[in-house]
Amino acid sequence: MSSVVNAEVAVIGAGIVGLSCAHALMQRGHDCVLVDARGPGAETSFGNAGSISVGNVLPQSTPGILRKGLRMLVDPLSPLKLDWSRWPHYAGWLYDFVRSGRPEAVMPIIDALHALNAATRECWLDLAADIGADDLLAHTGYLHVYSEDASFAKGAWERGLMQERHVRFDVLDATELRALEPGIGAGFLHAVFQRDALAMRDPGGFCVALAGALQSRGLRSLQGRVSAIAPADDGYVLETDAGDVHAGKVVIAGGVWSNALLAPFGLRIPVIPARGYHLMYPSPETPMVGRPTLWAERYMVVSPMRSGIRMTSIKELTALDTLPRYGLIHRLDGEARKLFPALASPPASEWAGLRPCTPDSLPVIDRVGDEDVWIAAGHGHLGLTQAPITARLIAESIDGAPTTLPLAPYSIARFR
Repeated sequence: MSSVVNAEVAVIGAGIVGLSCAHALMQRGHDCVLVDARGPGAETSFGNAGSISVGNVLPQSTPGILRKGLRMLVDPLSPLKLDWSRWPHYAGWLYDFVRSGRPEAVMPIIDALHALNAATRECWLDLAADIGADDLLAHTGYLHVYSEDASFAKGAWERGLMQERHVRFDVLDATELRALEPGIGAGFLHAVFQRDALAMRDPGGFCVALAGALQSRGLRSLQGRVSAIAPADDGYVLETDAGDVHAGKVVIAGGVWSNALLAPFGLRIPVIPARGYHLMYPSPETPMVGRPTLWAERYMVVSPMRSGIRMTSIKELTALDTLPRYGLIHRLDGEARKLFPALASPPASEWAGLRPCTPDSLPVIDRVGDEDVWIAAGHGHLGLTQAPITARLIAESIDGAPTTLPLAPYSIARFR
């Protein structure tokens, strides 16, 4: 069988996780080809909030999540939405999601999540410096603001977990908050500032810059959709609509599309598409927001971007073949102006993308049995944050080297 491209390692997926994997592998001397249907950063990585949340310790599911989720479902302004027409696609996942938040289950998840996030900051600084994209990486920290005394009080558990794990943060009162973010709305009384967090000023643009830097160093790229991975005598053949790719090893970093590629190996990981949305607002003449700012009660983030101000929100559980419901994000436009009243009106553009979410909020970073195939998928809301540490772990595993972190918490076996 003839092949369009031959390489030592084929990386499937040109989002920030796949690109980071290609970068880490090439740094260790591997010859790589990157395969993606749409090109660098064109899917989920394009539209996130831009926060590199190195201080994040909480998974999406925590004790009491069932009661909290039911309350959210009856609130039209809450971020949780269910696409009821696709209920069978995520019903089992929801059951596992609730179970992962049980008190006896959640602490190991918290430790594994923190381990990834704490280790990624150094990786991000190295990555941005290596490709000359420091201008897109801002040292602004991450700000969580609260509009209700009760929800701030409930956040004491999270703050205690952060303190135990040596996450640096400051608790701000209303006066201190306005000194840090003068443009914040009047209704915000408390804040937590994670000072070591980083911010990406253009997530999609960073992906394009990373791809360009890697291509200048010899990365081959093929824009095509992979329909099958077939074993060959000395590796694997990736069948795509743009021709075949032959590789000795394969990294599957396909986000929500990864399961179709794992089927030939008898594997399926519990990843569902949780659609997120954003609105973009024009840049104001005077800067009005200095850093990614999360409104805790709304789970809405407003972030400064190179091309304007971005508001992100919504976790819509759905299926791969559904269309976005942009009305869900547009109904939060007024809420965004409560957070930052100077936001221009109306928003200039809208976007939707599919986050690959696992029930326990941990990615899969693992080898497929004895195959020369690795998985780097399921990063959920933290793909941007965890991409370069995931890449380091994948590259170390492929080389048979000791890994920076133990891989057991991120293994496929935890779902069996």
